[in-house]
Amino acid sequence: MVWIMREEKKWLKFRIVTLLVFFLVLFIALITRAFQLQVLSGQTLKTLATKQHIKTLQIQPERGIIFDRNGEKLAASVMADSVCADPSKIRNPQDAADKVAPLIGLDRQTIIKKISSTKNFCWLARRIPPEQARKVEALNVEGVFLVKEPKRFYPNGELAGHLLGFVGLDSTGLEGLELKYEDYLKGVPETLAWVRDAKGKKLQPQIDKAAADQTSSYHLILTIDSRIQHLVETQLKEPVTDKGAKGGYAIVMDPRTGEILALANEPSFDPNYSTSGGPATGKNKAITDNYDPGSTFKPFLVAAALEEKTIKETDRIFCENGSYVIAGKVIHEAQKKRHGFLT
Repeated sequence: MVWIMREEKKWLKFRIVTLLVFFLVLFIALITRAFQLQVLSGQTLKTLATKQHIKTLQIQPERGIIFDRNGEKLAASVMADSVCADPSKIRNPQDAADKVAPLIGLDRQTIIKKISSTKNFCWLARRIPPEQARKVEALNVEGVFLVKEPKRFYPNGELAGHLLGFVGLDSTGLEGLELKYEDYLKGVPETLAWVRDAKGKKLQPQIDKAAADQTSSYHLILTIDSRIQHLVETQLKEPVTDKGAKGGYAIVMDPRTGEILALANEPSFDPNYSTSGGPATGKNKAITDNYDPGSTFKPFLVAAALEEKTIKETDRIFCENGSYVIAGKVIHEAQKKRHGFLT
C-alpha cells in the first residue's frame, strides 16, 4: 500500500513538472514571437498596415509668384478643380461614363477603362474651367469627386513668354525661369489622406499641412521691366514680319549695372498654352543659340579703338577689297561687295 502511494506521488510530480515545462516552453515561444513582431518586424508591419488603412494623394502647393522690377505679376498660381474617381465606389462604370464624358471632353471608352480598374484612385481630368467643375459636381455621381489643384497662369500672355518658361501637369518647371528656380518656386506638397475602416470604406479625408508649413515657396523678382519688355517685343515683331525673317532676338541691358531690362524672342510664345506647340516652342533662343555677330559688332570695335585713341575719326581703313584670309580661310564681305578704303 505504501509502495502504491509512493508511485502515485511520483507520477503526480512527473505530470506537474511536465505541465510546467510545457507552459514554460509555450511562454518562451510567445515572448519570442512577440519580440519578433514588435521589435524585429515592427516597422515593416506598421508600414503594411498604413498602406492597407490609409490612402494618400499628394496635392501640389501654389508656386511662388514671379514679379517684374516694378512689382507687376508675370506668373502666378490660381486654384482650379480636377476631376478624380474612386473605381471601388462606382457600381455602374458605363452609366457614370455616359454622364461624365460629355462634360470633361474625354472619350467614353477611356473613362470606362479608368473607372473599371481595381485601383482606389484615378485622374479623369486635370484643372478644368469653373463652369465645367460646377456641372460635374451637379451630377453627384458616386465615386466621382473634385480636388483643388494650383494652375499656373501668366496674366500678360506672350509677354516675356520665352524668358518665363512654363510648367508641366504636376506643376514642375520645364523651361525658362520656371525651371531654373524650380527649387525656390515650388514648395512642399500637401498630403490628402483617407482612413479606411475594416470594410474598406473611406472615412473623412484630412489634409496634412505639417510638412508644407515648414517649407513654403518663394517669390521671384526679376530685373525685367514689363513696360520696356512690351515695347521691345512690339518693335521686334514689325521688322521680322516685314522682312519675312524666320525669327529675331533682342536684349536690353543697363550698361551701368548689367541688369537685363528686356529679353525678347520672335516668333512669340504664350506659356498659358505651352502644350499646343512642339518641344522647341518655349526655347529661349536669345540665350541658348549661338550666332556670329558679323557687322553688328563693328560699331563696338570702332568705339573701342576711338576710346583708346588708336585711330582718329579722319583715318581711312583699307577693307581688303571685300575679302581677307585668316588661318587659310577666306572671309568675304556680305553680298560679295568689294570695298577699298573707307572712313
